[in-house]
Amino acid sequence: MERNISLVSLLCFIIFNGCLVFEADAVESQRSEKLKLTHRHSPDLGHNPGTTLGPPKNSEERLKQLVQSDKARLHAIKRRLGVVGKLKDWVEFPFRSAADMGLGQYFVSLRMGTPAQTYTLLVDTGSCLTWFKCKYMCVDCSAVVEGQRYFSPNQSSSFKSIPCSSQECKTMDKASTLPNCPHPNAPCYYDYSYLDGLNVGGSYFNETVKFRFSNGQKKGLEMTMGCTDGLNQKHRFKTVDGILALGLNPISFAVKAAHEFGGKFSFCLENHWIIKSESSYLVFGAEDQVPNMQFTDLLTEESKRTSLYPVKVTGISVNGTMLDIPSYVWDMTDRGAGGMIVDSGTTVTHLVEQAFDKVIAAFEPSLSMYNKTKGNLDYCFNAPPAEEFDETRVPRLALHFEGGAKLEPAVNGYIFDDSKGVKCLGFSRLAWPEMNILGNLLMQNHLWEFDLANKKVGFARSKCMLD
Repeated sequence: MERNISLVSLLCFIIFNGCLVFEADAVESQRSEKLKLTHRHSPDLGHNPGTTLGPPKNSEERLKQLVQSDKARLHAIKRRLGVVGKLKDWVEFPFRSAADMGLGQYFVSLRMGTPAQTYTLLVDTGSCLTWFKCKYMCVDCSAVVEGQRYFSPNQSSSFKSIPCSSQECKTMDKASTLPNCPHPNAPCYYDYSYLDGLNVGGSYFNETVKFRFSNGQKKGLEMTMGCTDGLNQKHRFKTVDGILALGLNPISFAVKAAHEFGGKFSFCLENHWIIKSESSYLVFGAEDQVPNMQFTDLLTEESKRTSLYPVKVTGISVNGTMLDIPSYVWDMTDRGAGGMIVDSGTTVTHLVEQAFDKVIAAFEPSLSMYNKTKGNLDYCFNAPPAEEFDETRVPRLALHFEGGAKLEPAVNGYIFDDSKGVKCLGFSRLAWPEMNILGNLLMQNHLWEFDLANKKVGFARSKCMLD
């Protein structure tokens, strides 16, 4: 019997909170099928931390999310039309603040494995091993927590374990690679420690990561990473899947990707306290020239020794006056004392006592009307609500680098809320001899470029917009 199908279109277009909703009825033999369209801010979706699904906190937040979504969509359309980016070797990963996850870093989303799965990783220029929470021949299976996402090697056809007897294992970082090799095909194990006390253990592997070009094309590239099944700070990784290492080391994700795509990478650190669904990108390759980009040299010998991004600071000024800080504070010794590194994985800026004390002394006269109090940082004070706090009274800070580059952060990069009625200066005091660290809060509202081929670090003020 011939089927008689008629389509009755209601063609009902409804503008609902900035979104276009279409409803249609399909009728076959008096039967009606309807698909319900639900707005992203509908209460039906409940609360989804780390996303923009569900009801926003208020009408202002609702509008911000919708506008930002439109900008991200426009950027995607422009990429598909080929009007974003002129060079083929420009690849990108979505990148934004992790403040809504309770973390002080920034994270990227990347796709890995075959078939590819999406993972969320914290970005860290201060480490060399990219690793994922993983279920594979557990060293410490107690690290596996129900309800969290893990990379499962058995579900990827492109996963390749690195044997402990292989030459590849022998060339890994000797400080973190374990010597035990019970049989030739056993995995090559690592035990990796961070300065903040985080410790991870697992085995090395090679896997395919999917790179997306600015014109929409894609390419897979095999990368060396870590399958972590031993983790001493599980609570820090409830909402993220691991760490993307951008340090200067042959196994680093940054070094391998930059070698393949233009010799450099960049990212824009938007205001850490403003949550956006997709604010910018981690870019590998030669992006269009950015106006007003300032550069300073990477310290070559120091970077080889530390695998970090050391730069030469020439001084710190407050309201245009250079502070009387001993010059040796900015010279890095063989034992890691002095100097400064640029580190996206550190939140606040750490200064050795000789520099810290001078900075605080320069700020105190302007903050003397506020009572000092205890907080989570070394200098905190009682302060009125944000709408009553007068930022114009706060001195303007600048970091000066060799070659004439000058970083002038916004006030919210070095004064921020600690708790209700309490603000803190965003610096942590270190006893000498230690290394100074430029943290990501002082780096925010700037585009940062790490030119590995020419051994330079550059920065330029930016709103980090997707345009």
